[in-house]
Amino acid sequence: MGKTKIQMTAEQETENPLFIEGLAGVGHIGRNSVSYIAEKMGARKIGEISSSHFPPYAIVSDEKTVQTIKNEIYELEREDQQDIVFLEGNAQANNPEGHHEVADKVMDLVEQVGATEIVTVGGYGTGDVVEEPDVMGVTTEEELQEKYGEYDITFEHDVEQVVGVSGLLLGLAQERGYEGICILGETPGFLLSDPKSTETVIKVIESIIDADLDFTDLDEKVEESQEILKKIRNLKDKQGQGQDQDGQKGQAPDLGYIG
Repeated sequence: MGKTKIQMTAEQETENPLFIEGLAGVGHIGRNSVSYIAEKMGARKIGEISSSHFPPYAIVSDEKTVQTIKNEIYELEREDQQDIVFLEGNAQANNPEGHHEVADKVMDLVEQVGATEIVTVGGYGTGDVVEEPDVMGVTTEEELQEKYGEYDITFEHDVEQVVGVSGLLLGLAQERGYEGICILGETPGFLLSDPKSTETVIKVIESIIDADLDFTDLDEKVEESQEILKKIRNLKDKQGQGQDQDGQKGQAPDLGYIG
């Protein structure tokens, strides 16, 4: 019996849209990037995805009311560029069965809205301080890499697997005959939110969709995060010096994770 449901709350008006997904994950890069773009471009909410596979808690609003976890569907009509459907949200499934079920439902949504191509967005945790994050890509077809390589996306990387909905969704898209790309923002992996990597990813997507976004709201957060990373870098350098003096070589924990 299915535990994941899609509820459309408004009639879809977009035609042949690009489908862009970004859910919570490492550094919250996927969620923060897609929600920022959808908000700044004035996208309209048209639906929700709910699932008993989402984590068992409710979100408390600023008004101190609660709502269960849902991923939200938005659409953006554009006169001179391709329309867009966004999927953004605060949670992914918390078990393998749930990941597959939710991703399969999302692909049903991709077909339902008539999307022509899919872009999934996530983060890649390195386990170390990242001062100038790269944006890495994985595509359904190798031929797409020439197209997306024009947008400051590198395909020269060591990523071997994409964990979570960003990877699974792209794999299912390939099986259903869709073309697409997974965009991964490089991030330390130990920041709850990484505004610097988020901004870098947003600028790449901005180029892909031919938009002109205002980054004012992100600038202050980026500066704050860079100060935090600078302190972490200095602390790790001091720890490394102390370990070298004791004849021991420190090794950073493996925080590599994608999602």
